[in-house]
Amino acid sequence: MSIRELIPTAAAEVIDVVEGADPTDLTRPTPCTDFDLRRLVNHFSGTAAALARVGAGLPLDPDDPYGSKQDPSRGDWQQELVGRLAALGRSWESEQAWEGTVDMGGSAMPAPMIGEMALAEMLLHGWDLARATGQQLVVSDEIGRELRRSIEETAELGRAMGAYGDEVSVPAQSTEFERALAASGRDPQWQPR
Repeated sequence: MSIRELIPTAAAEVIDVVEGADPTDLTRPTPCTDFDLRRLVNHFSGTAAALARVGAGLPLDPDDPYGSKQDPSRGDWQQELVGRLAALGRSWESEQAWEGTVDMGGSAMPAPMIGEMALAEMLLHGWDLARATGQQLVVSDEIGRELRRSIEETAELGRAMGAYGDEVSVPAQSTEFERALAASGRDPQWQPR
């Protein structure tokens, strides 16, 4: 299956994590060293909405392209994030979303690159949220393999932009998803302290 065909399944798996989270303690640490759970929720909600918009062929909000001025964590953040993840899954399931270029707020980028970014953003931050809330995000090897390929192809750029950390070593028996996490600089064994 192509990434386009896998995105709705990945979105559903992340939505399960969001719905299973305890919404009350947003001060918990996350695998993203710069984010507690509140900051992760706000960032994730904003990027999910932005990536859903561009996948649907809509422009980014010129005043707040990535939702950084919003604070969904002050309300029903789970419902809002679930809606945005569902929209992301629907928009990138469309063949048209993967054609041509996407305007990312002033620069046109290849649509397939942004589609892969949408998958990575959703699964990496979905895993971050799962770990911070004491859950597991389990994805198929097929999804993990596509995520790993995508991350490995963009790892140097991601590190230069501060989106990824240094690659983490993992055991030989690690799953494809664990290898993708490690390639992005995440320790698949991370636990809150």
